[in-house]
Amino acid sequence: MSEETTVTRGSQITLTKEIREKMRIKEGDRVILNIQGGVLIVSKRDSAVFDKFDDFLPERFEKTLKKIRSDEKERLKRLGILE
Repeated sequence: MSEETTVTRGSQITLTKEIREKMRIKEGDRVILNIQGGVLIVSKRDSAVFDKFDDFLPERFEKTLKKIRSDEKERLKRLGILE
């Protein structure tokens, strides 16, 4: 499918109804713009993409991350910034 649209004075483009319906894009949805060479690719952002990874992180990840971030002096020592 290929369609042509015009860039407005405000540098905006319009997605036609046919494209919005085909891509299931509605008002308020976010889209991703990618440039590859001289081609602009527009894709719908899937906000539920990470919902599929229930067991991706370890069980106590939040607790561990909080501990790592809260102990600033230890972290700076590990990074070799402090002795």
